[in-house]
Amino acid sequence: QMWAEANEKVEIITPAELAEELESGDVLLLDVRHPKELERSGSVDGSVPVTRGVVEWWADPDSPYFRHDGVFGDFDQRVVTFCDGGGNGAFTAVALQELGYRNVATLEGGFHNWVAAGLPTVR
Repeated sequence: QMWAEANEKVEIITPAELAEELESGDVLLLDVRHPKELERSGSVDGSVPVTRGVVEWWADPDSPYFRHDGVFGDFDQRVVTFCDGGGNGAFTAVALQELGYRNVATLEGGFHNWVAAGLPTVR
């Protein structure tokens, strides 16, 4: 039920839509899976690994752990999240919206759906 509620609060995009957006080069793509998952199955080229458990710390400018390296802080930048199957990606997108990020979406079906669509991955 929590996942369904999160999905109601965020924009959900398909793998094809994400692939098209990535071509523009103006997307912050967050892979919120555990590092072991990334090691095991790879990721989407250009994505930034940010474990779900630290997103709020790294993305909030008021946090002592805010990433000052330019990854976060542009509240108008397009941000797309994904996990393995969609749940944590949706939860992350909601958290970012609650922090004030205004252009957030999550990948429908997560990384599994990206792979099922035959889109490229990197290790």
